[in-house]
Amino acid sequence: MKNNLFIFLKKPATIFVIKTVAYFVIFIVLLYIYGYSGVGSAKFIYNEF
Repeated sequence: MKNNLFIFLKKPATIFVIKTVAYFVIFIVLLYIYGYSGVGSAKFIYNEF
């Protein structure tokens, strides 16, 4: 069973799919973090003096 899994994971198509999914997840996480950075939003003005 374990040997069959290693054979499956060494196939070029499997490696390509795993890398593609990993890069897509990293890209989505970076876009999610970028949304919280406030780059496109207005500047915060502190009015409570």
